[in-house]
Amino acid sequence: MSLCHPEVGNVSCGACCGLFNLKLQPKEFKTLLLERTSEFQSTVDFEVRHTFPIYRKERETKEVFIPKKDEMTYNCPFLGYVDSAKQRIGCMIHPIFTGDPKSQNFSFYGASICQAYDCKNKESALADLWETFFVEVAKDSVEYSFLSADHIFSSAIERYFQLIHLNIDSMFQEFRLELMDLFRTRLQTSAEKNFTSFEINYESFSDLEVLEDYFTKELGDFWKEWKEGFSKKNPG
Repeated sequence: MSLCHPEVGNVSCGACCGLFNLKLQPKEFKTLLLERTSEFQSTVDFEVRHTFPIYRKERETKEVFIPKKDEMTYNCPFLGYVDSAKQRIGCMIHPIFTGDPKSQNFSFYGASICQAYDCKNKESALADLWETFFVEVAKDSVEYSFLSADHIFSSAIERYFQLIHLNIDSMFQEFRLELMDLFRTRLQTSAEKNFTSFEINYESFSDLEVLEDYFTKELGDFWKEWKEGFSKKNPG
């Protein structure tokens, strides 16, 4: 298991499949995922190969009318719920379900890309710590996906703690509640973002002034409020 599908909790991430390119609200994402899952289960037979492209074409036709944030980003209709409780999301044609190592070739990206890709947060040296933290913060897989894919924000937080000379252990332990407050607020604006998990971070966050500008842009007035409260607990 990994950041994509944590060992604990009932959440998982599907951001790299283009889900957040669709202009939908969190509840609408869940409705869409349920619709895909239901249609997939009633349409696709793993023993009948032509049912895979039939399902894909049907879903692409239905979803073409959903507004997109970026017309160049593909939204894979094979992303759906992969557990009986309809809580964890993932690739419904992953080999672990189909028994066919090449079954993801029925998708737009193909098996080689789908299976080889690792997102920035998953590659992070702190992946295990972020995984445990995101599971604790997220109430469902949509929120977990927003958090897991937002690697630039996570790296900015890591850099902030480095620049104010606090170690990573304190970030995840002593200041865990403050960190949760920060990410829960971040979730309120996440729906506006087109998180794919493969965004390129062009900013090195070289100093605190750069970070101040970034967090103010991303969180608005809340950043100032959060920092004031944080400074009282950590006067430095």
